[in-house]
Amino acid sequence: MSITAAFSASRSGLAAAERWSETTSSNIANASNPGYSRRGAPMTTLPGGGVAVTGYARAVDDRLEQAHRLEISRVAGREVVAAALESHASTLGDIDSSTGLHGRLGTLQSALDAVASDPAQPALQENAVRAAIAMASTLRDAADSLERVETNARAGVRDDVSQINAQLAEIVEVNRKISAEYGLTERRASLQDSLSAKLDGLSEVLDVRTSYDASGRISIFTTGGAPLVENNAAHELVFDGQTDRLTLGGVDVTPGVAGARGSEEGRLAGRLSLLTGDVPRMQLQLDEMTRSLVQGFEAADDSLAAGQAGLFTDQGAAYSAAGLEGLATRIAVNDAVRSDAGGGAWRLRDGVGAVAEGPASDGRRVNGYVTMLGARTDFDAAAGLGEERSLAEFTAGLIADHQQMRNTARDDAESLSAGRDAVEAARASVQGVNIDEELQQLMLIEQSYAANATVMKTLGEMMDTLLAAVR
Repeated sequence: MSITAAFSASRSGLAAAERWSETTSSNIANASNPGYSRRGAPMTTLPGGGVAVTGYARAVDDRLEQAHRLEISRVAGREVVAAALESHASTLGDIDSSTGLHGRLGTLQSALDAVASDPAQPALQENAVRAAIAMASTLRDAADSLERVETNARAGVRDDVSQINAQLAEIVEVNRKISAEYGLTERRASLQDSLSAKLDGLSEVLDVRTSYDASGRISIFTTGGAPLVENNAAHELVFDGQTDRLTLGGVDVTPGVAGARGSEEGRLAGRLSLLTGDVPRMQLQLDEMTRSLVQGFEAADDSLAAGQAGLFTDQGAAYSAAGLEGLATRIAVNDAVRSDAGGGAWRLRDGVGAVAEGPASDGRRVNGYVTMLGARTDFDAAAGLGEERSLAEFTAGLIADHQQMRNTARDDAESLSAGRDAVEAARASVQGVNIDEELQQLMLIEQSYAANATVMKTLGEMMDTLLAAVR
């Protein structure tokens, strides 16, 4: 190798060491910055000898990134369901709670038993009326809390859709900048970090799949294959609050809907699963329980005229099959038995339709109420709690179903969080900065710089010797 070639090779080595040290220093400086991916300094051999840094290479594992984002989506979907049902579960109460639905029903049954055993006692009659009022109030509270779950979920879906559309617009802008950046520049690496962070944020709301073209431009799809970002253009998600349907460019992408091309994981999917499946079923269960109470007391009271309301009413009216939806939000105790409303508790004994008090020892109707509450009756199969059960059995099943939904979502979120954290740690080990490794890199850089500097010094001494020899 000639002196000139050796000089050129050493000079390129010094320049490469400088670029290498800049990259390593940048890694150390950004080690604690979230979303920063470790940079490498790839080198290539130059013709005639020497090396050159070809750019900035991000340490990235596409499979780990996708796996981590899927876990983010799965955890977020369970967490939003658990959080949405937390307050409702508290309102509903456990099976053993005296102030929950099951407890209120048990209290009502006990109060009616007491009246049946001593029908002449006004205090026992008043106590039974109060138990009925508490039963109706607890049902309304449970229905109202479920309605709030639905309202909040629908508002959350709207917020999620707005957030997704805004994030997609930002991703498109980053996409354009990346595709316009030629070569492995530091700016390109920074833009890719920004894009990765935005995709992580998007994954909390919606599970997505990605692909890249030759220029580094990203395309984003739902797991069902509907395009969200394609050819530097974002497609807008649209939510119809009347039908609870989600569309993308006219294509149905509602999670949980057969044939739809949406994503089944993420916060948005969790909220929509509540709106389109869980909440309607839970509401039907409450309405069926309420219907059984209203109809049961009407059927057991032979003092009622046709179309007259019994002990429990639909806002003062008798039950109508056309008014089943939302019945639990409207149930009330008949004013005819309420002393505070001008009625009399004695009608609990003599019949809500009675116009005058009957024999004080007549417990026939109250015994009918007690028998009715313990008897098996028909329930809508769509409620999912059995078609023929006693009211107490149905109520226990209702509470267990609602509580289990919350508990299952919460337990799944905790379990999936461990998997998410494990994948996150694996991703960080590949893409994150290890200070110890970077310091070792600095030692190698120092050795490389010293070696090239020694060659340069030696070449200088050789040149000085040659010049001295010809003088």
